[in-house]
Amino acid sequence: MKRALLFFLALSLCFSSVLLPAKAEGYQKYSRVELGIFDTEITLIGYCRSQQEFNEIADGAMAHLKELNRIFDAYNSYAGLNNLWYINRYADDAPVEVPSPLFDLLLWCKEKWDEGWRQNNIALGAVLSIWHDYRTAGLDHPQTASLPPMEELQAAYLHTDFDQVILDTEKQTVYFADPEISLDIGAVAKGYAADLVGDYLEEKMPSFLLSLGGNIRAGISPQDGRVNWGVSIQDPDDPAGMLDVLYLHSLSVVTSGDYWRYYVVDGKRYHHIIDPDTLMPADYIQAVTVVCESGALADYLTTALFVMPYEEGRALIDSLSGVEALWSLKDGTIYMTDGLAAMTRSHGASSRE
Repeated sequence: MKRALLFFLALSLCFSSVLLPAKAEGYQKYSRVELGIFDTEITLIGYCRSQQEFNEIADGAMAHLKELNRIFDAYNSYAGLNNLWYINRYADDAPVEVPSPLFDLLLWCKEKWDEGWRQNNIALGAVLSIWHDYRTAGLDHPQTASLPPMEELQAAYLHTDFDQVILDTEKQTVYFADPEISLDIGAVAKGYAADLVGDYLEEKMPSFLLSLGGNIRAGISPQDGRVNWGVSIQDPDDPAGMLDVLYLHSLSVVTSGDYWRYYVVDGKRYHHIIDPDTLMPADYIQAVTVVCESGALADYLTTALFVMPYEEGRALIDSLSGVEALWSLKDGTIYMTDGLAAMTRSHGASSRE
């Protein structure tokens, strides 16, 4: 999977070091970090009245994430669970009934496809699995790393028509009219999971910040006197550096970049975000960040924007309401929408306003 497998976004949590007066009396900040879910680091920070209360809420959130990870898993099977792995192997024989979270995600992606959003195709799995195999082999044996033959990629591309995925909303089943099609939801799964768990947290602990390896979902303002949470955007040229800081609440933040998941062939890096037009790693930008209410939409859009020239991507974002973005181009040029600029430290934003 393109992003669910080690898609580690260029985002980290950033908090003010200044102790501010408590905004909500009796609330304290607590945190939990877990590794391995969605093959990444999960961080949850929230304000509760007691450690026990936070632990109970965090346990519920992590349990929900673990179950979603099993449902969205394309590489492992689980007894009695018709997850993505199961669909990709058996949905060509007969319609497969799947759990609601997975069916709803597929239906959401299908709606975007039918609306003409073709830059991000979750039916590109046949192509992406080839790249995954070559990348894995290249990482395991760098001295023999190679690129997939274009003929093999083009043959796989013949089986990437999302219209061949038949979704029955009444029976909640998935059927592949093309037996060689394969689904890859890596470009949306973590954002969608962050939305589902974020909805749970909004009921139990409204003041929270949830990070799924960089897919960020922010709840209401921190209960310590700040108005906004701080989320830092990693510098694409410096893994230890920071490009800027976003100050926000009640929003989602997602970044795609070419600097984390890659392998090297003949001295050149080949990252994991594949352009459906060329069947090669996209070569327009270094990184793109999207901010909007929906984590699923932000996740979906970052991949779409990554495989588009800046001008086309900017036109798309400008056509959408409530969506902001930042682009980091190959030459180091930074572009951002006015709405996103207003959230940045570089343009005067802070956690207090």
